[in-house]
Amino acid sequence: MGLISRMLGSKYDKNLPYTYQAVVDVLEDDDSLQVFYFADTICGLTQDLARRGENPRAVAIFEIFQGKKSLIPQSCYLSEDGEWLPRAALCCPMTSRYGAPSHEGSCPFRDRSAAVCGP
Repeated sequence: MGLISRMLGSKYDKNLPYTYQAVVDVLEDDDSLQVFYFADTICGLTQDLARRGENPRAVAIFEIFQGKKSLIPQSCYLSEDGEWLPRAALCCPMTSRYGAPSHEGSCPFRDRSAAVCGP
């Protein structure tokens, strides 16, 4: 992180997404009715979705990054058996997405809230 990003926080780091959005279809195989969840961290978002009992395979997660909304591959937040990855297991696939190796205790999102906004 640059000096300004360290002083102002990770939301000012142009190498990291600003926020994450989960899209859940209310009706199976029908995208005409959806609910949306937003969070500053993917670990906060996935933990909240797991707590709510959302089916991991029925959720699409997007990152809002440099003015664009991009779908995140499920392999970044789901285990091989299709379950939500625990918080610690998210660090490696997510930080490596942004060109930074993951180191114990070096989460670039640690200054962000894990709160989720949604229904």
